[in-house]
Amino acid sequence: MGNYSFKCKDIGMQCGFEVKGGSSKDEVLQIAAVHAKAAHGMQTIPSDVAAKVNAAIKS
Repeated sequence: MGNYSFKCKDIGMQCGFEVKGGSSKDEVLQIAAVHAKAAHGMQTIPSDVAAKVNAAIKS
């Protein structure tokens, strides 16, 4: 299990979603993208949002 984590709240979303224990930033990004599609209706992730998510991932 890895140490990478992300919370939607970290990029200003009013959402309690959190990824914990990701083995890499890429894995956390993929999980967050699936969540964004399912919970936030984002069919694609705009590059500015992806950059915010990437910057907010903690290790």
